[in-house]
Amino acid sequence: MRTSAKVLGLALAFALASPMIARPAAHAADMLKIGEGHGTIEFGIGDSKIFRTTGGFKQWHGKVDVDEADVSRSSVEVEVNTASIQMLDTQQTSMLKDSDFFDVAKYPRMTFKSTKVERTGENSLKVEGNITLRGITRPMTLDVTVSDRRPNAAPGSRYARFRGFGVIKRSEFGMTKYVDMVGDTVELAITADALR
Repeated sequence: MRTSAKVLGLALAFALASPMIARPAAHAADMLKIGEGHGTIEFGIGDSKIFRTTGGFKQWHGKVDVDEADVSRSSVEVEVNTASIQMLDTQQTSMLKDSDFFDVAKYPRMTFKSTKVERTGENSLKVEGNITLRGITRPMTLDVTVSDRRPNAAPGSRYARFRGFGVIKRSEFGMTKYVDMVGDTVELAITADALR
């Protein structure tokens, strides 16, 4: 019940978030890599005072095209292996893989593609895009913060670290089972290092 794909717009954001450091025009655009080796996609659903369950996705990857000269021209794409969902409880993990929820046999991938990147502060971005889950595409917005930015990072090393938050309604993707009991709003949290 949570769509990490959200995930991912962040990456792009963070890399862009700092206008203060100028770089040569020849290096104005960068293609960065993100994935499970250097980040996490986690989700939570339910009222923490009454009921709350959390989990994450263990296999995902993506790319962030960063244009420092014009942040609005940056983009991000992420792909998540839905079968890699993992909860603390093994029964819950199995339940979320079945046809009432992620239906991983029929829909093995969840994706996110940005449509707009906007700077909202010195170290913050808003990344708008589309998330596709269970064959259904809906808009999603991520609020991203950027830290430890290293614009002169060598190839293979960290360019920046980001953390993003977003929400979706699982019922909009056909996951309506237990909505009255558990809740509909899924909170997404993505933390990742983007590598040059």
